[in-house]
Amino acid sequence: MNNKNKMLFKCHTKYSKNNYNKFIYFHNNKFGLFYDAYTLLFLLLFIYCLVLGIKAKQLYTILIFSFLIIAFLSYRIFSPLFEYKKSTKSKTISKSQDIAFYFYEKNFKVREKNKFAKVRYWRLHKVYETDNFFYLYLTKKYAFLVDKKGFTQGSPEEFSKFIKNKLKFKYKLEK
Repeated sequence: MNNKNKMLFKCHTKYSKNNYNKFIYFHNNKFGLFYDAYTLLFLLLFIYCLVLGIKAKQLYTILIFSFLIIAFLSYRIFSPLFEYKKSTKSKTISKSQDIAFYFYEKNFKVREKNKFAKVRYWRLHKVYETDNFFYLYLTKKYAFLVDKKGFTQGSPEEFSKFIKNKLKFKYKLEK
């Protein structure tokens, strides 16, 4: 077997509701302020337009922006709640499935039961290391949870050095 195909690290992570909640807590602390600022900015813009409509006594403008404010706030408040409920009801999380990660030099593989996915490191959006997990973000919203306690080949410390070296500007330590 040549060195490019040699497995460097192996880790198992239980995707339980508890672990998912830890990720949600981390994610909201990391990105929640941006979400709130974005919501506030658009809300102020809609209110400004509503006030202009009231001053100009434009009934249709008032109705449209009143509806937009209600719809926008409803979406921004309830969308994350529905997404969370949908995620926690997924088979992976609701049944606390074990996800295996196999890390190689150029990519890593993710196995859930009989399904495999192969991901090249350059495709990762960001990597955050916390006290208990590595969060390998595929997008700004979705991440793989790699439990530090689950390493069966290699150690979390060695993996930290490896992933930091691979993704110099995408890696961040969050302790």
